[in-house]
Amino acid sequence: MSALPPDAGAPPPGVQPQQPQWPGQAPPPREARGVAFFVAIFLGILLVASGGLNVLLLLVSVGSLAGAGLGADADGVAYDEVHIAGERGAKHKVLQIGVRGAIAEGGSPLMGAPGGTVSQIKRALRRAADDDVLGVLLYVDSPGGGVTDSDVIYRLLRDFRGKHPDKPVLALFGDLAASGGYYVAAAAERIVARRTTITGSIGVIMSSWNFAELAKRHGVDQIAIKSERTPYKDMLSPTRAMTGEEKAMLTGIVDELFDQFVSVVDEGRDNLDRQGVLKAANGGVYTASQAQALGLVDEIGDHDTALAWFQQKLGKPVAVVEPRRRASLGDLLFGAIAARQGADPVAALLHQSTGPRFLYYWEGGR
Repeated sequence: MSALPPDAGAPPPGVQPQQPQWPGQAPPPREARGVAFFVAIFLGILLVASGGLNVLLLLVSVGSLAGAGLGADADGVAYDEVHIAGERGAKHKVLQIGVRGAIAEGGSPLMGAPGGTVSQIKRALRRAADDDVLGVLLYVDSPGGGVTDSDVIYRLLRDFRGKHPDKPVLALFGDLAASGGYYVAAAAERIVARRTTITGSIGVIMSSWNFAELAKRHGVDQIAIKSERTPYKDMLSPTRAMTGEEKAMLTGIVDELFDQFVSVVDEGRDNLDRQGVLKAANGGVYTASQAQALGLVDEIGDHDTALAWFQQKLGKPVAVVEPRRRASLGDLLFGAIAARQGADPVAALLHQSTGPRFLYYWEGGR
């Protein structure tokens, strides 16, 4: 047998020799990742997010530049004009102003245009005063709302008609135009209802819960500190029964506001006298054909019907357009629009922090 050379079995040059591993012996532990590794990951995520934000800002800027000619109102709120009916690109326009949902003036959103229904109508009427707008189409799809908010909108429309007698105003009803929804429409020169419209509910309501009996059974009592000279200060407390004097007081207010509602309809409807209004003003709701028979609406139709009336009235072709608020950067980043749409305006309308309110509102239409 020949002898092995001295370097037999040795690893090649530059290769570390492997340590012998005995059976059952665990492999050496892997080196733990240091803090620097996780800091690098965090910075990478931050860099990607920053890049995405920059892209979003670029898209918003491009969109603003592309639509810069579409307009901005006196509050600096940018809007687009959406074609509704008539010939696209027509030189002369009829501006559609929407009254949709509960009529309520809310607080300012996080970012963007302030206010609720009243603020929206004010902004739209400022746009309607421009020379290229020849008329106003008030599109109502609402169960009504606050007494004051409804009356403010009614007076804004009446004032607009007084200042711009050459710009006709027509109201077109959608699914629902009840109570305050009808109240604001009474300011229009003409009212058209879709054949599926529900309208009416002329009247006033104030709702409040009372848990007096339930509270008594469970030993719950509300402590109200009031002067003997102001015995009605805790009127409508949910933990005690209402007195006859309190009910009479509130009913008197409701009756006065009801008379105001009747007067508004009487003034706005040339085809009805006060007795005719009172015949319809029982708080009930009507179909479009029933409302037409009662004199509450002039015609049953749709946008084409309204368009034909405007063109006959103005003697020239027009297009119906509606201003739609353009989403701002705040809306895109913080979802201000979604937050406003997701809120329940009816709950805020019926029971705000100050308690129940007097309403031109049909509770069945919520």
